[in-house]
Amino acid sequence: MDNTAIGRRGLLRMAGAGALGLAAAPLLSSCGGGASTSGGGVSNAGKQLVPWPAYVPFAGPKPDAPGDDTGVQNLYLKYPETLAQSVNDTVGDGSKVTALVVTFGPPPTPVTQNRYWQAINKALNVDLQVTVVPDPEYGQKMTTLMASGSDLPDIIMFTNLALPHSLEFIQAQCADLSEFVGGDAVKQFPNLANIPPYAWKGMGRINGRIYGIPLERPTPANSLFVNRTAMNEAGIPKTWTTEQYLDAMKELSSGRKWGLGWYKTLFGGLGSITFHAGSLGAPNTWSLSNGQFATTLATPQFEEALGLMRKLVEARSVHPDSLTVSSTDMQTYFHNGTVASIQDGFGSMSLTTLTKINKRYELDLGYPYGPSPTPWQGAGMFGYVTFKKAPADRIKLLLRISDYLSAPFGTKEYELANYGVEGVHFTKEDGGIKTLDLFQTENNNTLPFRYIGTAPSVLYLPGYPETAQATHDWQKATLPRSIPNPANGLRSASQVSKGAQMGQIMGDGIAAITFGRKPLSAWKDVVTQWRNAGGDRVAEELAKEHAATQ
Repeated sequence: MDNTAIGRRGLLRMAGAGALGLAAAPLLSSCGGGASTSGGGVSNAGKQLVPWPAYVPFAGPKPDAPGDDTGVQNLYLKYPETLAQSVNDTVGDGSKVTALVVTFGPPPTPVTQNRYWQAINKALNVDLQVTVVPDPEYGQKMTTLMASGSDLPDIIMFTNLALPHSLEFIQAQCADLSEFVGGDAVKQFPNLANIPPYAWKGMGRINGRIYGIPLERPTPANSLFVNRTAMNEAGIPKTWTTEQYLDAMKELSSGRKWGLGWYKTLFGGLGSITFHAGSLGAPNTWSLSNGQFATTLATPQFEEALGLMRKLVEARSVHPDSLTVSSTDMQTYFHNGTVASIQDGFGSMSLTTLTKINKRYELDLGYPYGPSPTPWQGAGMFGYVTFKKAPADRIKLLLRISDYLSAPFGTKEYELANYGVEGVHFTKEDGGIKTLDLFQTENNNTLPFRYIGTAPSVLYLPGYPETAQATHDWQKATLPRSIPNPANGLRSASQVSKGAQMGQIMGDGIAAITFGRKPLSAWKDVVTQWRNAGGDRVAEELAKEHAATQ
């Protein structure tokens, strides 16, 4: 899945059932007097700010088409003939290293039978023991882990979930990495220095300090993935007006097939409406004017997008199980052609997705349909990794592991981390990577080392150059008009303490109106409820934080 809405629904329900009470006491006691139930100890306002890590980009192989500063990625239609070596020193010391990460795939084969895992351990010179937790269970697992405050793994991955008190926990229990990666210090880890500034800023500081390594993601936020073959057969063009989009989804819906599929975790926040709100020109979560933040929820464009989603449901263009089905099941429906489009994180434009589609149809991305679209950008990262507090030498070892796994495209380290062992998991044919059968079960999806360290992304889809080119064309057409969330990387005490409740109000309201349980006119009451639950206070705190960190 790989997007900001993943798993939120389960987390929000859990929080409503008392998870906040479970987590609060141990976290606050571990934070001492510097924290409060509102998370005030994590604000950057009035603090001395550690400089962002210096950016030293990897030169890399020449792309077939270059990226640009709007977020368009470098395009590679062929795999580089010569690979660089980005890590020349020994990474580990032979010790055991434990890690906890989320997974969106099946469980990995045990290390004793997993040649990919064995090869990574050998390259890192550690016994890397990875616990993978399915995304529907990750919120509960993380809440329990933070509440216990003991037996922590060496490496802990935090997704973009709004976990209550997570920042307080990180400040209390995880290593402050400022002296190792702040400013020029990061240059001792060249692959971490290659992480773009927007990813570090999207992660943000805590109390002025740097506590994590961001897992970079491209600029686009949730995107509309489409079955281009089905759309071509129905005479649907790549670009469309609002009415043409609605007609297209209806045209593709008959029998046991539907134009669009959502899934239950999209309704834990803004995930379900991202593509539509951006198409119709709504601000990306917040707007910022004269130092003041205003919510997108109260804009006419957002309400119009909500009304359009309702029209899709009324026209029976949406899979009927979209409020209850899991992301994994809906993805399967998309892969097998049951639904002709699905909203997903942009990171799903990957070899893993294309392999599952297995050439049944041509994969493409849907263009925004409104007259003045403002496609939403993501935070530039899919969470980040933190390290359990330890002596400096141990922290440096963990940073070297993340540095190795963050090696950029065009390096030997990237090849191992992303494709496995040549001759075992892949071969090189016709200027590109060709995966072998073993890659289907041993890969960076079933054993997601990419959630310990990840390379800045490029557009290279081995075996699918046409899809890569189409994605590049889509980026060039849409990203110049895209807009960021001005709150990215900013801290709000009320967001920390009230975010789960606010997200539940918002997600439940979107679902109720979209599926006809409440009229569109009820949205104003939802916005009022959201404001009273903490939304207005969050806006005030974001303004203060923004002013202090510029």
